[in-house]
Amino acid sequence: MTQKTLNLELSNDQFADLTNALEDHREYFKKRASEALLGFGLDTGYWQSRAAEVQELLQLVQSTAKQKQQSSE
Repeated sequence: MTQKTLNLELSNDQFADLTNALEDHREYFKKRASEALLGFGLDTGYWQSRAAEVQELLQLVQSTAKQKQQSSE
């Protein structure tokens, strides 16, 4: 899998928007996983794995921001 390196400087509002968008995206995948249990769309495992990937990205973004903040203090 090809990796992408991002170096972003965000305002507090932009950071909040980014984390909120990732949380909403994760919740969308969780909802799709629940719907898949009822026989709609792709299988549950696919949607659960996508939700886990977004959660991992969210944690990475939050962790990186926390590290940057601590190093600038």
